Amino acid sequence: RDLIDKRELSKAAGNLMFRAALTLALLGLTIYFKLSWGTIVLMVILIADPIILSVRMSAKMPKTTSRGGIIVALVFTAVTFIFVGGLLFYGEKEPVVNISDHQIRIAGMYGLSVDFSDISSISLIGKSVADLGAGRRTNGYGGFSESLKGHFDSPDLGKVLLFVKSGASPTLWIERESQEDIYLNFKDGEKTKALYQELKGVVPVK
Repeated sequence: RDLIDKRELSKAAGNLMFRAALTLALLGLTIYFKLSWGTIVLMVILIADPIILSVRMSAKMPKTTSRGGIIVALVFTAVTFIFVGGLLFYGEKEPVVNISDHQIRIAGMYGLSVDFSDISSISLIGKSVADLGAGRRTNGYGGFSESLKGHFDSPDLGKVLLFVKSGASPTLWIERESQEDIYLNFKDGEKTKALYQELKGVVPVK
């Protein structure tokens, strides 16, 4: 055929969307279960699939036909999927907490540094944020696997900054003098407890 079959193009685009949605769902699972190899493989698929489709569709078009439109559309789709996949990966990744001589550094989405001088108390609560009431997200992330990050407004807790798995417990509560209180936990409760003990030993709370 001299011209690319529009039906074939529509079908290919629909199949691409379906594969991308399936890949993103599987990506959420591999991140949740910390399967690094699976996450890498799925990210490669997410990037390569639309590029391969673009090349295939372009090759079917005659040289006299402009290929710009289809290439631009498929590249845009690829970039969108890559962005969504990257956001999902970054959002689901647990925060990394580093403690220095004078501050706590929480690395990751919505990460920040908290000076010891701004901390009024540190507590370990034997409940999950789901039990405490996360409230309404005002500027944050709420994706797969109960991950909540960023700024939330809770009727029970007030304005808070979360780095939590909403169903996990216990939860570390860092009360601050001049900013929102921070609630942080990990999927592994023992890891949360260990961080609490470490902070208790170095942060001179008032």
